[in-house]
Amino acid sequence: MKRPIRRFPRIEADTLAYVKILGDRRREKIAWVKVLAAGGCMLVCDDTIGFRSLMELRITLGNRELRADGRVAWEARHGAREHHVGIEFLRIGQADRAAIEALVAASGAAA
Repeated sequence: MKRPIRRFPRIEADTLAYVKILGDRRREKIAWVKVLAAGGCMLVCDDTIGFRSLMELRITLGNRELRADGRVAWEARHGAREHHVGIEFLRIGQADRAAIEALVAASGAAA
């Protein structure tokens, strides 16, 4: 079966994200970004974030820090202390989106 064409091509990543869940009084969470696209990312966390939770993200990308507002689109548990979390970017600056798009294009990622 043919895979559907994705709206945003994505690449594998291995970088840190600082996650501040809106309405949560706890400190920021640190998560690993394992997949990155102009429309969102996939995080690996040590616990659940919560489906449809809203958040502020700071993602390290080389020598810069990207900022985005996002929402949890899906979550999947992988073992006792590993959660994969799909994040949809709701708002991201034009320069930050362009930096991700340039990185994806340089990798030769296909849609």
